[in-house]
Amino acid sequence: MGPWQGNFPQWAPVWAAVRGLHSTAFGDAVVMVPAGASVPPQYVATWPGGDTSRAAAAVAGLSGARLTLVTGDEETAASFAAGYGLAPLSRLALLAADPADLPQMPQLPDGAELTLISEPARRSVEITASGGPVAHGKLALGDGFAVLGGIDIRRADPDHTMEAAILAALAAEAAERDAVLVLLPALPKSALWYGRHGWSAAAQILTFMSSRDPA
Repeated sequence: MGPWQGNFPQWAPVWAAVRGLHSTAFGDAVVMVPAGASVPPQYVATWPGGDTSRAAAAVAGLSGARLTLVTGDEETAASFAAGYGLAPLSRLALLAADPADLPQMPQLPDGAELTLISEPARRSVEITASGGPVAHGKLALGDGFAVLGGIDIRRADPDHTMEAAILAALAAEAAERDAVLVLLPALPKSALWYGRHGWSAAAQILTFMSSRDPA
């Protein structure tokens, strides 16, 4: 059982925090919504999971709601969601690493500066150059682990210089806070590059939305 499954009730709310979302428990699943916003919720669960069917039924009955399944079995998870009338919406790879195995010394381009910004529920790293922000990333902490997110590269970065610097700064922050595990939801097309830099694939994150209006 990997960290995506056995520790899901701990890291899923931290993933919500790094995304700027409010989260509440839904059995062994988690419901995420933007704080103070009136929008359909996102139900996040493991596949398989004890309350995953209940979460899927809730999404099927609520227009605009989404079901996100974290799983090591993409095919049966997709079949499960289809059984509730849910259509595929997006796919991420959940990557995991020990901060000690990751580069922690950001290599910045000439003239660039890196800033760490502390927020109530998370920390942000920003790189500025030529008078404006060019890259950004976020980290939220749990008990002995961290979840990274919000990696935003705002100018051409063909050799991943900016992205590597953001990740190194976040890894250093996680290590300083005694995290022994970092998790990162990333686009599948980036997984190979991350794999060359100390990350390993832990699971798939599959998001579905109702393909029919509830009766």
